Amino acid sequence: MRPSPPSMFQPSSKKVLLSVLVGCFVIQSGLVYSDDTDIVLSADAVEGRKLFHEGSCQVCHQLWGQGGFLGPDLTNASSRVDETRLASLLTVGSGQMPAYAYADQEIQYIRSFLEEIDRPDVGRGQLRLGDPSTPVTPQAAFDAVVRASAPGDELEGFETFSSGICSACHFPFQSSTVGAPDLSTVTERLDVEDLIEVLKRGRPERGMPPPSPVLSDEQLDHLIKYLDWLYQNRSGLMAEWGDLQAGRSIDWRKLDWWEFR
Repeated sequence: MRPSPPSMFQPSSKKVLLSVLVGCFVIQSGLVYSDDTDIVLSADAVEGRKLFHEGSCQVCHQLWGQGGFLGPDLTNASSRVDETRLASLLTVGSGQMPAYAYADQEIQYIRSFLEEIDRPDVGRGQLRLGDPSTPVTPQAAFDAVVRASAPGDELEGFETFSSGICSACHFPFQSSTVGAPDLSTVTERLDVEDLIEVLKRGRPERGMPPPSPVLSDEQLDHLIKYLDWLYQNRSGLMAEWGDLQAGRSIDWRKLDWWEFR
């Protein structure tokens, strides 16, 4: 008979490896459950949390990075979704998100819950690349550059872009991880008529839902002016955007041991 090939690990090595893995698990568990950071929710927020779980929101959405990945992380949603947009999402739905028959009071409960968990001192819903001692993230840097440079109508268009679902999927000067394209070149790819059609009806076949609530003619005009201004000034804006982030590096000593606390 042919002798069996030697095992990659000897019995003693396997025991050592298993012991190391168990030790890492115990240490991690201790760090998780000894974290003294906690959130005390108001009565309204507790009701909102109940609705969040009863609606199985965690199946598609994450809180502090924990949950499903079909929808965006909602840890800091209250900072980017206004009350009108939230009410529309919860009653009309959007794309793959179904509509819920929530009453006004229930929508307010959910709003309270999202507002009270949106606390940077407890944790963020996105990994913070760069120096964690500064609040300047790529998105924050882009926001600062646009607000300092955009003229009146174009700035109004940026506000429309930022207050809706657009900013949840589209990132500055790059395609996002969910496949949303770089909008700084969209006016080069689409003429005004096609762009208006997309902004009115979306592109459901590509995963882009129509805006809800529907954009007014004035909002459409401002948004198109903003996108065209973004394209015309792309190089300069990218340079300013990069300058605001220059010198940012990861200091592992300052990073929280677990980003999503």
